[in-house]
Amino acid sequence: MKSLNIDIIFPWEVGLIIFICGLILIILGVKQSKLEIDDFDKIYFVKPTTKILFGFVGCVLGPYNCFLY
Repeated sequence: MKSLNIDIIFPWEVGLIIFICGLILIILGVKQSKLEIDDFDKIYFVKPTTKILFGFVGCVLGPYNCFLY
């Protein structure tokens, strides 16, 4: 089985924090995507799809880091 050649070892708590932050980003992205923007002065700095994408990556890499060792 090939490894990813990652030489940094984090404790499992860091993986758990990454996973929880990923879930929060997904929830915020879904809530933000349901809102309609009526005024162009209230445009969001980060698009909802970007938040969902980074949240998904956090939810995948967090448990991978948690249960790697």
